[in-house]
Amino acid sequence: MKRLFSLIILALPGCTEAPVQSDDIGQYEQTLCSNVDGVPSAMAALAVSTATELGRWQPTTDFEVRSGALALTRIGKRQCEDGRCWNTQAILDLQRAPEGEVIIGDAALDAKAFSRALIQNYRQQQRCAADADGQRSDARECSALPHQLELESTASGACDTIFTFHASGPSGKPLKNPSALAEKLIYVGYPENEYLSFTSTSSTVSIDPTWGLNDTGETSTGACTPACMRISASDLSGDCCSCGGVNRDFQRASFSHSLYLCM
Repeated sequence: MKRLFSLIILALPGCTEAPVQSDDIGQYEQTLCSNVDGVPSAMAALAVSTATELGRWQPTTDFEVRSGALALTRIGKRQCEDGRCWNTQAILDLQRAPEGEVIIGDAALDAKAFSRALIQNYRQQQRCAADADGQRSDARECSALPHQLELESTASGACDTIFTFHASGPSGKPLKNPSALAEKLIYVGYPENEYLSFTSTSSTVSIDPTWGLNDTGETSTGACTPACMRISASDLSGDCCSCGGVNRDFQRASFSHSLYLCM
C-alpha cells in the first residue's frame, strides 16, 4: 500500500471532503480528531483492516462474541489469505491490553471500554440485520449486500490516513448503491463514530483515520518512527521509535504477535 499525496480535507461529521483553511486546521483537528479513550480510532481501524484483509464488511458472518470479547469466526478467517487475518486479529487483541500500556495518538487506550463498545455495537448490528431479514418497514437497510472491497489508495487526511476501497459486486460488476455499505459499519460505531468518516462515490468507499493501527507497508529508514505503537506484519522488535518526544525501541506486545509498543 502506498501513500499517494498529502492533502488536508474535511467532511462533516468526519474528515474527507471540503478543503480546510490553514487557520482553521487546529480547531477542526481538536474537534473532529478527539480520541479521549482511543476507542473511536481503534474501531475505525477495525473497519479498515476488515475491508483490507477480508475484502468485505459482513460483520454478522465474520465476527462473533466469544469468551467475553469480539472475535473472528472460522468463516471470517477463511476470507484472509493468511488464514488468520493478522492485522484484524491484532486490533481485536487490543481488547486484552493492560491498562495504560497502549497509546493511540495522544490517548491511552481503555481496553475494557473498547471491548464493551465492540460487543454492544455488534449486538446492534445483529438486531439490525434481523429486522431487515424480517422486512420490518422501519428497519435500517442491514440485509446482506453482496459486495467485495479492494484497497485502491491511501492519502493523508486532516486526522490521519484516508483508506479508499473500490467497491463492486462479487462478480466485479458495479454496485447500485455503494453508500448502503455504511450500514455494515454499525459494529464499529456507525454513524456516531466520527473517526469512520465514511464517504462514497459510485464505485468507492473511504474511511479515515486510524492512528497507525493499519499497516500501510511504509517503513522508516535511518530515523526513529514517530509512533507509540505500530501494527506490522514484519518484526519491528528493536527498531528505533519516538513516543512523547523520547526515543525508545519497539517491543512486541505481550498480548499480541503483530503489535509493537515503543518502550
